Amino acid sequence: MTSWLGFAGGIPTQTPCERGTAGYRDRYPFTVPSGIEGYSLATMRTEDGLTICVPSSLVREAEDDREATRKLGYVARAAAVFRADRLVVFPDREGDGRRGGEYVRTVLGYAATPPELRKDLWGQRDELRYVGVLPPLRVPWRTGSTPSGEESKTQGLVTEVGPEGRVRVNSPLREHPISLLVPSGMEVERGERVTIRVSSREPVRARITGKPEVGFQVAAADLSEALAGDGLAVATSRHGAELSVSRLGDLVSDAREAGGYTVAFGAPERGLPEMLGLPPDRIRAAVADGRSVEPDPGFDLWLNTIPAQASEVVRTEEALFATLGSLTLTE
Repeated sequence: MTSWLGFAGGIPTQTPCERGTAGYRDRYPFTVPSGIEGYSLATMRTEDGLTICVPSSLVREAEDDREATRKLGYVARAAAVFRADRLVVFPDREGDGRRGGEYVRTVLGYAATPPELRKDLWGQRDELRYVGVLPPLRVPWRTGSTPSGEESKTQGLVTEVGPEGRVRVNSPLREHPISLLVPSGMEVERGERVTIRVSSREPVRARITGKPEVGFQVAAADLSEALAGDGLAVATSRHGAELSVSRLGDLVSDAREAGGYTVAFGAPERGLPEMLGLPPDRIRAAVADGRSVEPDPGFDLWLNTIPAQASEVVRTEEALFATLGSLTLTE
């Protein structure tokens, strides 16, 4: 089952109103949906782009929560650097350890949230105790004033969809959500981000102009569901076909025709073959013969993106930068 994690991730069964700071419910009488069940990956952006899939066991070997948070920060940083559209956390329950998918989604979701909305959306949570070690993403969530100096842009979260094309939006403009009109022809759902153009802050005069084009969204889904969408589905593994200059050219062309990439990664000392119950020898044999790996998990190819690997283990965050740095090259 897919869990839409709203703005940027969250706990599907508990919202910031239920787990956040005291007084939050008084300020927001209706639920702010940081974790809404019932949405699917289809509600996320579907234009050509990059989807990154990481396992819920991503931080299984971190010594403590501080190190786990730092590790997840590098994952979020990679998603931002390489312009990922979606960051999907898929379950690996056998490898989760003390921290599982809920922890991973929460920290990644917090990191993906524009800074000015983090406090109100997330409140205080045990999982976020060490978010001070997260590296800044430096994504232009909010642009400054227009050249005339009269207007600025910010982002907001749709918290309630009302009649006559109006929605309530949580934004940095006010302590409480504000009511705004949705532009003609635009459809929004509760939990979606919107771009707001502000012409005055006192009194507030603002309008919704569209949906953000920067940043990435976080969701939880089974790996099979994440691979079912458009895009070239790539499994990263040291047992896959070695990435070379000649093969890279073909991949870039294939990805362009397919509508982008969906790239899946394993966890430290627990790669995708082990998670999927596939013997490494079977993968190597299929790659050598040019056959599909059976049973087929839904990948178009298995790829070794670090063919000259000298370290016995490559960390997931290291594999992200090494892999995406190659796959996003232009011709």
